[in-house]
Amino acid sequence: MKTVTPETLPEVLALNPVIVDVRPPERFAHGSLDGAVNLPLERIQQGDHDLPKDRPLLLVCQIGRMSELAALYLEAEGYTEVYNLAGGLDALGLF
Repeated sequence: MKTVTPETLPEVLALNPVIVDVRPPERFAHGSLDGAVNLPLERIQQGDHDLPKDRPLLLVCQIGRMSELAALYLEAEGYTEVYNLAGGLDALGLF
């Protein structure tokens, strides 16, 4: 897993990643990054997803802890280009 900071986020976004917000749907409904898909952590833990392995994945949550855990699960499933937004959406000051 690679760590992304607010400063390096533009570089990662330039890679055209799938942006995965791992928060519960009710939290996701309050806002996320443009183009993000909502895939709660529990579904990732259960392997209940169809995320592509041929594109980078940028995982986000509110403070970066749930997305970090999700990244570890995905790496265990064989995903190799996984990014976690350190400090989460709070670090961006958007939501």
